[in-house]
Amino acid sequence: MSKPISIIVAGAIGFAAIVIILVIVFQGSARIPDMPPDRSRYPEQALTPEEITVNVTPRSDGSLQVSQRLIFDVTDEMKKPLSWYIGGEQIGWNTGVGDGPRYYVLPQVGEVSAQELSTAEDSTKENPAEVGDLTVTRENRSIDDPFSDSAVYDFTREKQAGEDSQWTPGRHVVDITYVLDDVYLNVDGHELFVLPLRFPSGSNEAPSMRTVSLEAGGPIQCLPDHTEFDPDAECTGLDKHRFTDDGTRLTWSEETSPSIEAIGFAAPENMQAEPIDAPERERS
Repeated sequence: MSKPISIIVAGAIGFAAIVIILVIVFQGSARIPDMPPDRSRYPEQALTPEEITVNVTPRSDGSLQVSQRLIFDVTDEMKKPLSWYIGGEQIGWNTGVGDGPRYYVLPQVGEVSAQELSTAEDSTKENPAEVGDLTVTRENRSIDDPFSDSAVYDFTREKQAGEDSQWTPGRHVVDITYVLDDVYLNVDGHELFVLPLRFPSGSNEAPSMRTVSLEAGGPIQCLPDHTEFDPDAECTGLDKHRFTDDGTRLTWSEETSPSIEAIGFAAPENMQAEPIDAPERERS
């Protein structure tokens, strides 16, 4: 083989190797290589800086039983309560009829409760030690528009002796449970549950992992907000994320990905209720 040809072949091989390396690096950075470890213990040394885990149970009447576990650190005294905003979410629009209407989910919220769990050594995932119930108060925002309105829930912790703030420095674990109705929808011919992804605000001082798990139904699909309605089974809008093989658990990093506003998933087979038509609003 002549010298010029040898140089060309060697250069081509080198370029191909670089491309392969770049593809591997990109794939490794674009997806979480492993699911976060199963958190069996609550003490400080066993937890990530901040993590929110959501478990969702579809009910045959068309509602969702939801529980959120918020794990967060407080570095300085945090005098304000935890706050949780929830309201209507846009889930795309109909493009089949010109400038078609926007679709929304307008959840009805009920049975809200919250409690703090202990981070002592003997507090585990299977047998958590409870510190006490949190006081739940609801404030309705004075917006006369169901598509823009939302409710604000505050979770207040009873101060312990000698404390001067809502949340003392250190690790905290809070469980919040609630029921959502009017979330089993027929959207452009798709019958599915729609779960708005609204999370209580923790310390907001650290990267956060989000995990949503379904007890039944599925698989999970990410729903659009400002594009045409087209459920995304790959959740391509999330930079770092991972599904379980059956698609009933989704984990992503809130540090690197824009928040997704809602997910959708097929109902289980035991449904007694019929889906309601998704609320619509004309685009202005």
